[in-house]
Amino acid sequence: MVETFFMFVSGALFILGGLAVLVSAIGMLRVRDAVSRVNSLGPATAVGVPMIILGALIYEYFQDGVGWMDYVKVVVSVISALVVSSVASNTLGRAAYRSGARLDPKTHPNELAGR
Repeated sequence: MVETFFMFVSGALFILGGLAVLVSAIGMLRVRDAVSRVNSLGPATAVGVPMIILGALIYEYFQDGVGWMDYVKVVVSVISALVVSSVASNTLGRAAYRSGARLDPKTHPNELAGR
């Protein structure tokens, strides 16, 4: 009974994580400029990837069992995904802006103007 419940939880995390990645991909196709495209990746890396990782942990726990090292790997993976995605988004957005890529006129406020 408990195993079945957590298998549903695991499946729900997989589906919700995949939907977050899908929504980010659709958003990336719909935006007009490079800076906004970089910004649209946020939900995929901040929400989708950790959900998929946690779903995999729950699934593996009930299939084969997990050790303490697996928990460490999950924690490091989730923290790394969150930190790297925020730093990478900032760096890519700034590089796109500095390269002279055209901005959507609706981008307001433009805090990088003049820098």
